[in-house]
Amino acid sequence: MSTPKYELVVHEPRDVAGKVIKAKSIKLALTGNIYYGSPSPSLSTFDGHINDVTNFEAATKTTPPTKTVTERNGVVDVMDGNIETYRLACQGLVNAAPNHTVANQIAESFDMELKTFHSHGERQDEILDGPEPNSVLYRMKGAGPHQVQMSLNGGTTILPVDPSSKGEKVIGGLTLRVEISLRNRQILTHDHFGDWTNWKPFTPTK
Repeated sequence: MSTPKYELVVHEPRDVAGKVIKAKSIKLALTGNIYYGSPSPSLSTFDGHINDVTNFEAATKTTPPTKTVTERNGVVDVMDGNIETYRLACQGLVNAAPNHTVANQIAESFDMELKTFHSHGERQDEILDGPEPNSVLYRMKGAGPHQVQMSLNGGTTILPVDPSSKGEKVIGGLTLRVEISLRNRQILTHDHFGDWTNWKPFTPTK
């Protein structure tokens, strides 16, 4: 099994109101975070910068405005800088994680998303022994959420699996050395779906 590399994504909105909502969500996630006990900058400092953005944004909309867009953008940059500092801290923790499951838990505890990538380019469907006993790690081609199905007899009987929001899924509770087959399809917008992939067999070995 190749060693995965991780990239953290914050998914911060472009609009100021959305940025504030995301910042507050990150602050809440970091409050009492078991992986990051002493956030730097402190959460009180971060909260002050969030309030600055909220107040400056409101001030650009008064008549007449009491703050300029340039002034508001300045405090937005400070808040974004805090978020980037937290992202880098999370990146360090993720890099030191003992396995993919823990790395993903750390990323989610920061309200960030973990992406797995390889140096050989575009991801293809692959199934690997999972991070836990009797599990597999199913990586799916294409970005975004996927529906997943499993079969113990090559597709004759289909068992639904919880969907994946990030194109990969750890599936546990399997039987050692008993072959399974997996397939997936991308979940698109407006209740549309991609085509189902062909069934891909795999036998858990640990």
